[in-house]
Amino acid sequence: MQYYKFNATSDEEIIRHIIKICKRDPCDGKVTTGGIVTVKDSVDNWYLSWTINRQPQFKVQDKDTVLIWLYALNTDRNGNYVKKAMRLCTGEEVCREWLYHIGIEENRIEELARSACNTTTCFMPYINAFFQPRKNEDRPHVVPDGSVNFAFLGQFAETPRDTIFTIEYSMRTGMESVYTLLNIDRGVPEVWGSKYDVRELLRACYYAIDKKPITDVKLSFKEKELLKVITKRVKGTDIELLLKESGLLE
Repeated sequence: MQYYKFNATSDEEIIRHIIKICKRDPCDGKVTTGGIVTVKDSVDNWYLSWTINRQPQFKVQDKDTVLIWLYALNTDRNGNYVKKAMRLCTGEEVCREWLYHIGIEENRIEELARSACNTTTCFMPYINAFFQPRKNEDRPHVVPDGSVNFAFLGQFAETPRDTIFTIEYSMRTGMESVYTLLNIDRGVPEVWGSKYDVRELLRACYYAIDKKPITDVKLSFKEKELLKVITKRVKGTDIELLLKESGLLE
C-alpha cells in the first residue's frame, strides 16, 4: 500500500535545500534526483521516498515551479517529525515531514508548508500490485484467443514487451483491442526494445553513474583489479568498442 503526494513549490529556500542534496538545480530542465530517493531515517516510520523529474512536467506548469513526488509505504506509522499516521495527514502535514527530512530548520517548517507549497495527496492501495513477480499466464491477453466481441484494457492486461505503470500501456491495450476486434489494418505503435539492445543498456549504465567512465567510479581494491583483468581481456574486441561508444571506457 502506498500513499502519494504531489508537492509544487517555487520557494528559493526550499530549492536551495534540494540543490544541496541533489547537487543539481531542479529548474535547469534536467533530471534532478535521477530516480526515487529513499529517506534512510524514515525507514522505521513512514518509509518516505521522493523524486524530482525533469521540469516542467506539465505544459502549463510555471517555469519557476518545481513539482516533487513523494511516496510512503508505512501509512499506519507516525512520522519522524509529524507524530501522526500518514494516512490521517493533510497534504500540509505530509509536506512538513518532507521539509524536515531535506533539512529545513524546524522553526521554518510550518510556515513553508503552509505558504510556500501547494500539496495534493492521493491514496493508491493497489499500486504495489504492478511490481509483483508474474508469469505470462497470470493476466489475460488484451484479446483472448477466440474472442470476437470483448477485450481487456489497462495495466492488468498482458500485452507483449511493454512496461506497465505507464500511460502508454493503457493506450496501447485500447488500440490493440480496437484494431484486432474490428479488423482494422493498422499497427499498434512499436515498443522501444531497449531491454534487448546491449548498447542501450550500457548507455543507461553510463548515465546511472553520472556520465562517467568506469575508471572514474569509486571502487574497492578487488573491484579495481577485476576491472583491469576485464579491460585487458576485451581489448581489441567488439565488447571494448561497445563500452567506448557508451562512454563507460575512454
